Amino acid sequence: MAHAQRLLLIDDDVRLAAMVGDYLRNAGFAVDVAATLAAGRERLKGDPYDALLLDLMLPDGDGLDLTRELRA
Repeated sequence: MAHAQRLLLIDDDVRLAAMVGDYLRNAGFAVDVAATLAAGRERLKGDPYDALLLDLMLPDGDGLDLTRELRA
């Protein structure tokens, strides 16, 4: 049996993150949620993810900055 693909959703909007997370879980994905870039970075240090879904405007930075950081 194949494992569900793991996604990390970084979004500070609690209602939206819960809704998107539930939708993705119902579609068969394993979803972790972080509300800040700092929390997302911590999750990325310890766990491998197949995909990352980022909010652009977060309380502690810009999601695009994290994308650039990960690509570097």
